[in-house]
Amino acid sequence: MDAVNEPREGRLELHDGRTVAFAEWGDPDGWPVLGCHGSPSSRLEHHVDDPAAYRRWGVRLIVVDRPGFGRSDPQPGRRVTDWPADVVQVLDSLGVDRFAVLSLSGGAAYALACAHALPDRVRAVGILGGAPPPDVPWPWPGWLPGSLRAAAHRPSPAATALLRPVFAPLTVRPALLPRYLQVRLNPADRRVIGRPAVRRALAATFTEGMRQGSAALAEDRALLFRPWGFPVGEVRQPVHVWHGTQDWQVPVGLGRVLAAMLPHCSAHWYPGEGHFLVFDHAREVYGALAP
Repeated sequence: MDAVNEPREGRLELHDGRTVAFAEWGDPDGWPVLGCHGSPSSRLEHHVDDPAAYRRWGVRLIVVDRPGFGRSDPQPGRRVTDWPADVVQVLDSLGVDRFAVLSLSGGAAYALACAHALPDRVRAVGILGGAPPPDVPWPWPGWLPGSLRAAAHRPSPAATALLRPVFAPLTVRPALLPRYLQVRLNPADRRVIGRPAVRRALAATFTEGMRQGSAALAEDRALLFRPWGFPVGEVRQPVHVWHGTQDWQVPVGLGRVLAAMLPHCSAHWYPGEGHFLVFDHAREVYGALAP
């Protein structure tokens, strides 16, 4: 990859002494989009085969490692609602005032938390394959042990302790996760992940995201299965939801519930497509978030 298309990396020491890492993709003078990465993932997450597309579209994508992922320090006892404070410090350091937010999968809670906490700065929100908060009944898979379901709603340390060994094997060979997903997901996702550029991008962001082990992933998943700490229905910015009807990772029914909870939501349902549909529709997605 040409150096001009690689991310511009940075680190920032926050007011509480933690350090967070971030990466910028695309046009340094473009309109800013904060990327709330998936779980697992990292600041290296991007949604195009060729990152040069961001420059062509005038997009400045800024992705920050959440605590414990990539090169960001852990934040013991963190909550979803703590995330906007980290975002504010990073974006202030970069001279960014108003911005859009885009999330993939497990990043949805964090994107909506930013919108709720920063109504004067977040212009619009995009959610790719996201699920609602657990304040509404979830269709738990039958194979999931009852003890694990109960732990998901306990305080984070208890849930993390139970979930950590579940995710520990992923830290051994995280670069193989895209190949595993190709086998596990639907034909549309297998086709997308089968493209070499997409597979390389996913392998890189998964590997970086898991560099500190499984604790951050376990904590992240536990937090998503507990109340997020703010009423989703109070998000007043325009929100776009994109979801494939054959998403086997986050079933479309969950996306429909989330869309129904948002007062200013434009929902986009893609028949036959899956969890990684953004790689086929990135221009449309980013265009919807443009000022």
